[in-house]
Amino acid sequence: MMSSLLKFLTGRKNQITPDSKKRESAVDKANFAELNKLSPIKNVGISQLSVQENIATPSFVCREAVLNKDQKVVGHSFTLTRSVNELVRKSSELVRNLYDDVLLGSILRMDIKRLLGSRLAFIPILPSSLKRAPIEKLPTEGVILVLTSLEELTQNSSEYLTRLITLKNAGFRFGLQGNLKLPDLQPFLELAEFVLIDIGANDLPTINSLIDEVNKQVMNKNLVAINVKLLDEFHVCTKLPFSYFQGAFITNREAWEAPALDAGRIKILNLLNLLRQDAENTELVQIFKQDPALSFKILRYINSAGFGLAGKINSIDQALLILGRQSLYRWLTLLLFTSGNSNPLDLALMENALVRARFTELCAADSLSKNEQDELFITGIFSLLDVLLRLPMDKVLEQMNLPPLVVEALLHNNGKYAPYLGLAIACEAFDQDQIVNLSCRVGLSLTQVTICQTEALIWAEMANQ
Repeated sequence: MMSSLLKFLTGRKNQITPDSKKRESAVDKANFAELNKLSPIKNVGISQLSVQENIATPSFVCREAVLNKDQKVVGHSFTLTRSVNELVRKSSELVRNLYDDVLLGSILRMDIKRLLGSRLAFIPILPSSLKRAPIEKLPTEGVILVLTSLEELTQNSSEYLTRLITLKNAGFRFGLQGNLKLPDLQPFLELAEFVLIDIGANDLPTINSLIDEVNKQVMNKNLVAINVKLLDEFHVCTKLPFSYFQGAFITNREAWEAPALDAGRIKILNLLNLLRQDAENTELVQIFKQDPALSFKILRYINSAGFGLAGKINSIDQALLILGRQSLYRWLTLLLFTSGNSNPLDLALMENALVRARFTELCAADSLSKNEQDELFITGIFSLLDVLLRLPMDKVLEQMNLPPLVVEALLHNNGKYAPYLGLAIACEAFDQDQIVNLSCRVGLSLTQVTICQTEALIWAEMANQ
């Protein structure tokens, strides 16, 4: 079966003799082993694969948010793992193409069209993968095919230009990532809408020279700063002509100049603690009434179209009764991210926290009780409170009245909830080994984890609108 798969992937049509079939089988096993070593595909043997499964091989797609100049999430970059990419690129063409097929097949299984909505998906592939079957199955709207081996492009210019023009006429959009100083790259720069520059791999003079190189050949391209790890790097990039920014800087824990625990957030923390202590509604109402802005927000929320109430609610008492304590707790938690002295990145941080919260909750849907799922949601969303408030986590938790299992996971990475939170963080970190290990610990397959992540991304985007 693996021979059939690899022939399908590589387009081999040579006549097969018994001897050649035997040799192919040995090569196929070696190639599959090489791919599995570079991008581990656990629990799948060669005998389990078939032609029909060539884009359904179990693997996990990691995503990273892409922000625009307004620091709003406008898309995601998708890959299998970051750490193995360079190893894959140095492998045989067969392995590199198979890697792309696994990535594209996994993205297709995520129902990428539903996941994207109005957002962008940056998908890195080899130029040779432009001719392969999975490309034709991708939706064109919102998908950016990022070509990562520019040397291959320029070595086969005529062939690839023809293919790119055909795909562009079909509605596909393209990006370029790699050595932007290659000769004969201009025709491809003219076809591409996006140019990706690796910030983590270059110093500032090199980054400026790459930008100048692009601008010498073409104008008005969307420059994308990728692999932005630190907030300082992000702030430098915002002063350069980049339109988009991708990297781990959103959730990075750096040395904070001053805590962001202002009076508004202190009041919300007080309300959250009172809810955990089962305080009377009258006590909660009094706190709301002492803060006109907070009262306005909850009345606006309860009277929004989403609730579908027959009449307008004009009192805080009624609003709290209709909302219920669990929904009120979640609403106040989200309000922490948007209240007080917030900065533009807080909304992107909140969406990341929402993904973690919903993801952990969904992962436990069949294994933990409803109350435990609620506590997992809180664990996920509070896991980034230290970044939001610019305080060490132990200092944050000193001001919170949280269940012991939540504290144990947040502060010590231990206890019943820790594997679920760890799995959410591993998905963000592109840590394939941890994803596999923690998926097993919580009793989920990689396919189930992918479904949970997809649903969490969609839910978080809707909640953050």
